Amino acid sequence: MRLAERLRTTPSDAVLAAVFVVAGLVQTAIFPIAGRGVGEVYVVGSMLPLAWRRTYPIASALVSSLTWLIPLDGFPVPGFVAVVLQFYALGSWGRRGIAVPAVTVWAALAAVVGTLLGPEQPVAAIGGVLAVVAPVVSGRVVAFQRRQNAEISALTRELRYERGRAEEAAVAAERARIARELHDVVGHELTLIAIQAEAAASALKIAPAKAVVPVEAIRSTAHHTLAQIRQVLNVLAPLNDQGVQDDPDLVQLADNAGSVGIANSLTVTGTPPPECRNAVFAVNRIVRECLTNAGRHAPGEQVDIAVDWLPDRVALRSTNRMTRNAEPRPGRGLTGMRHRAELLGGTFASHAERGRFDVSVTIPFDAGVR
Repeated sequence: MRLAERLRTTPSDAVLAAVFVVAGLVQTAIFPIAGRGVGEVYVVGSMLPLAWRRTYPIASALVSSLTWLIPLDGFPVPGFVAVVLQFYALGSWGRRGIAVPAVTVWAALAAVVGTLLGPEQPVAAIGGVLAVVAPVVSGRVVAFQRRQNAEISALTRELRYERGRAEEAAVAAERARIARELHDVVGHELTLIAIQAEAAASALKIAPAKAVVPVEAIRSTAHHTLAQIRQVLNVLAPLNDQGVQDDPDLVQLADNAGSVGIANSLTVTGTPPPECRNAVFAVNRIVRECLTNAGRHAPGEQVDIAVDWLPDRVALRSTNRMTRNAEPRPGRGLTGMRHRAELLGGTFASHAERGRFDVSVTIPFDAGVR
């Protein structure tokens, strides 16, 4: 490494050192402080290290204090200020460890010895010690505050980053919720419309007069679908005055599905507690999805749904026969049902066995689902 790189300094410190050296040399030229050449060596040796007081605080303080052992007949006036600046930098920029206290002790001893070798009274040694120790202590306090500020800044950046991640996670969760609501509404209603459209197309080929009923059902279902979509998009599906989203009840859902050819039987036992509004809404959505899945993946097969409102929980079970070669696969519908149940502290299970597809959901009544 080149010497210039090793002896790096800051422009401000280099200028400061030059000013002090020039001022000290001018004083020694007018008012000599030692024999010829000795005063100049003292000035240069004690003040030139100011150029490296921040880049090499320990070395510069050590070199500067070594010159204090030179016997003098006087003392350069700029030297008092130079001592304060030099040892403040030692305390402020010196690394934590034994080096800074060791150099401070050495400089204090050198100040005592230099005072005793000079023309000042021995009591002046106390001032020399204070001129070393006080700036070092002040510098250490400033360094401590600087580290604290750096830690606070780092913590602030970390908190800002974590807040950004939390906001991104909240946005992702809200997008998933909107997607789930749209899937539940649009998927169910469009399945009904598709079934009705197939019935209308068949009737138009055989007996056009019979197509009036399915076409009217398509019209009614389409209007209902638009209303459901507006509800979901109305400020992310807001709640009504009772705190429950407006939705058809279970009996109406089953009747609507049956009217378009999704054979089903619905059995409801017990009544939901008035305070369990979220559980009521979740059961409604899960029943809707069970009817939609049966109509889509097992056309012509009956789906049997049982909802049992117990004192401490609600249990839902849906079962239907699978059509030949039908293989249930995890999709948005099953995933949405699972999320709804688990979000309220419940459980979800689905399995296909012996040609039947079963869905079981249990949602407890506690503070998290009311």
